[in-house]
Amino acid sequence: MQEVNAMPVQAEPTIENEQKSSVVKIYEQAQMLTINTAQDYDGAAEFTKQVKALSKRIKDYWEPLKKSARASWQSLVDREKELLTPLEKAEAEVKTKMAAYQRKVQEEERAARLLAEKLKKEEAERLLAEATKAAEEGREMESEILLAQAEIIETSQPAVQMQAPKATGVSTRTMYRARIIDESKVPVEVAGVVIRPVDLAAINKLAQASKGKIQIPGIEIYEEQSVAVRA
Repeated sequence: MQEVNAMPVQAEPTIENEQKSSVVKIYEQAQMLTINTAQDYDGAAEFTKQVKALSKRIKDYWEPLKKSARASWQSLVDREKELLTPLEKAEAEVKTKMAAYQRKVQEEERAARLLAEKLKKEEAERLLAEATKAAEEGREMESEILLAQAEIIETSQPAVQMQAPKATGVSTRTMYRARIIDESKVPVEVAGVVIRPVDLAAINKLAQASKGKIQIPGIEIYEEQSVAVRA
């Protein structure tokens, strides 16, 4: 990175004061100027030329000072960016890993629930089979007890408890995103929104608004975790 002068050139106080004095005089003369004759009109034209000449001298004087100040400002912006960019990348990388961990926990919880449901069904079926067998063998009381146990298991909710990730100052949001599976199948319009040519930004808005429930031919909707961390 090329180092630019970080110290802008300062205006000379004497020159700036002289300019202020000239400007005040010109302004006062303009207020007092009257045009009643052709000669006054010509004089006003000459006066205007003097105003423009003074404006040009002032602009010519201040332009290099402004250019120096812009270079100084850009130098500060570049130096700040050089420090902030690695931090921004570090934050993005850690947030990506946090979101991946959250997805992993959610997937494990779903898998655990499916397994619990499967085991619950198998246990209920086992009890029903035993109840039927007990009834066939004349053991009515035992059959009724087994039937009651099967009913309790069928109506109960599986006890699945996962350790959800928690941290102070951290909040998460489920984002619904779209990806193109078959562009040729994507319709021209969905829910009154024109999405042809295929407009992923518009489709993402539809996905988010419907909380992922919208179905679009040629498009797959998926979930993505967004992590925000307060300092």
